Amino acid sequence: MAVKKHELVHDNRQLDLTALAQYLQLMNEQPNYLPPANEIIKTCQDIVKCLSRSTYNEDELYDILHTIEVFLLRIVTAAHSSLRHEIVTAILDKFHAIISDPQSDASPATSIVLVVLDWSDQDATLSAARWLVQQEENGPAGAGLRASLSCLYRWLYEWHATPTLGDWVMAYIKALEENKQFDILIEVSVDNLSRLFLAMDNPIGLRQSVADVIFHILASLRESTEALDRLSPHVGRVLVNLAADSGQFSRQLLQNVVDILTSTLDRLSNSLRGDAQDLFKNKYADVILCLERHMASRCCRYTQLPPWEAREECVATMASNATMPRVGLLNLGNTCYMNSVFQALLATKQFSTHVVLRMNGAPYWSKMGILFAKMMHCIGTKLSPKEFVAIFKPPFFVRNNQHDSSEFLGYLFELLQSYEHCSDRNFDYSRPAVLNNRMRAIASATPQPSSSSDHEIGESARRSVSPRPGSSAAGSSSGAVKRANVDELHIPLKKRLRHSYDPGFPRHDSAFLRRDSYIDSLFGGVLLTRVECTECHSSSLSRDVFRDLQLAFPEKPEGWQHNVQNLLEFYCSKERLSGDNQYECHDCGGLRDAERSVLIETTPKYLILVLKYFKFEPKLQVQTKLMHSIYHNHTVTLPTVRSQADHSTYSLYAAVIHMGTTLDSGHYYTLAKDNDEWHTYNDDEVAVSDESHLNNLHRASTPYILFYRRTDIEEGPAVSFEEMPTRLQESVLSHNKCFVDTVQQVRLGRQ
Repeated sequence: MAVKKHELVHDNRQLDLTALAQYLQLMNEQPNYLPPANEIIKTCQDIVKCLSRSTYNEDELYDILHTIEVFLLRIVTAAHSSLRHEIVTAILDKFHAIISDPQSDASPATSIVLVVLDWSDQDATLSAARWLVQQEENGPAGAGLRASLSCLYRWLYEWHATPTLGDWVMAYIKALEENKQFDILIEVSVDNLSRLFLAMDNPIGLRQSVADVIFHILASLRESTEALDRLSPHVGRVLVNLAADSGQFSRQLLQNVVDILTSTLDRLSNSLRGDAQDLFKNKYADVILCLERHMASRCCRYTQLPPWEAREECVATMASNATMPRVGLLNLGNTCYMNSVFQALLATKQFSTHVVLRMNGAPYWSKMGILFAKMMHCIGTKLSPKEFVAIFKPPFFVRNNQHDSSEFLGYLFELLQSYEHCSDRNFDYSRPAVLNNRMRAIASATPQPSSSSDHEIGESARRSVSPRPGSSAAGSSSGAVKRANVDELHIPLKKRLRHSYDPGFPRHDSAFLRRDSYIDSLFGGVLLTRVECTECHSSSLSRDVFRDLQLAFPEKPEGWQHNVQNLLEFYCSKERLSGDNQYECHDCGGLRDAERSVLIETTPKYLILVLKYFKFEPKLQVQTKLMHSIYHNHTVTLPTVRSQADHSTYSLYAAVIHMGTTLDSGHYYTLAKDNDEWHTYNDDEVAVSDESHLNNLHRASTPYILFYRRTDIEEGPAVSFEEMPTRLQESVLSHNKCFVDTVQQVRLGRQ
């Protein structure tokens, strides 16, 4: 038969809860009857409301609470899944509305309604806590979250009749941690710390789940002096009472308290120096003495928890650690050629700083800024560059194939320079990038092996001026930006003297570099090439902008050890132009033998050298690798014109290394230096290294791209978290939150 339900909640009289219990008892006596869905939900909300107003103690409420538990368990078990979800949601919503009211003084008996949750599913419980926290997250100054946490803490030390209360409080704390509500956690926990700590004074009535919450709070406040001040008056009493009980549970509680408090004292004391440390030890001498009577194990699992930090402290910590990060990049299918370049460019401080701070409104630059920001300040050791690989991968590169990191670097520079002065607003990254004229031919061409003329070394050990004036090399990150090629115009030197082009004293002319290009301002230099006819001794000059120098190996006896400095000097030395490579001299009126030499007229701030270990074998139609022995100088001097002599010395700070015997196979990784410390970045694996690494490699492992910084260039620290634009800060925090969520999911899966 149906049971008529009278109005149960019409005022604050205790009779309401008693009447409700009588109604529920009648319902429990009819196990095959369920009221309509809307009546069930209304009854459940009334239960929460009546319990919150109760003034009875646990003993007085025992029978009533048992009746309520039986009813709630019956309806959530019997109801179909959609109604069950609606019932649980209605109960939790009403429950949280009551405890989140700062003016409410809800009875701890209200916690009995948590019986409707499936406590065997920890993930579901945590999800419910997350949902309630997110409901209040945007409230005014977190008032609802503060009130809820404070209410739950009060119930922990006042109430013992809800077995799952400790588990729920722990889930709520974890939900707040995930949402970075550390200010609220610290403030409310410190306010309630004394009473929570004293709950261990009588361990007989203490549940394990409640003890876990208390230890979690104590461990999370290990860096709070205020928390230690709240605990210190009670430490002696709690330790004595725990030690007096010989039970196993009390012994474990005692050991955890000693371990956590010892860790707290160590952390706070070690952060001080001199007189400040002595004053600290004197202030807490009684606590230290009490702890010394017991042996700390220093292996308590709670001390592995990260301490809570307020938002300001978190930002300050990230700022103080603003050195080059130790973050690896996941390989997404032969993307090591990109990962290695990204790591080297991150180590190029002026470049990475400019990208993060100044280029958030430019296409492609802004995406690289997000990547660099995450590499600088993500809390994990590995980062997936998936979204950036999709954007920066050259369109003529085939997915999952091995590609040339030098060629990728050249494409990347061209891409960034093409969009330096564009707006990122509503930019469509699904459309192909539009590059400057110089790279359009490369971007639209079918990929070829690195230029055979660039890598081939003939019997005469002839080297190209890489690239030769007027040419473009696919493997170069410059492709030689041709600005003023007088040689191509066949204008003899004597006809150009009126323009003050004196080969003996060439002027320092940076007009060939784009003054509005940040790429050229860092990596761009000017090559001055001179060709002199051996018959009439007339000369011609040409100038070309470069962003790298590709260094070939001269022919030397077997076993000869080359070095980078010698390769640079060979690059700039005189070269005989004869045979099929004769020079057309207009003074003589025909092809003549000539000598060609190169000097650096404008030195770049950052010098990129590509060592041409690869050569193309026409017969086999494959790239082969030269296995020359070479010493990699950590300091080099560029052969320059006299006016640039003071800007010609460079120091090595990064290298992209190729492991393998052919260009079409193998692997790239990076060695980079920051604050006098070297690390190897092998995709997602990062390890400490040193400067001798380059000269102690296996024969098939060869530094391919060397990055040098001019010695007169001063570099500041890496960009701190607080210096970054808000957009990048939010991106980093969002990434870190996802990382924490993933770690916690993995941990839950292992439990």
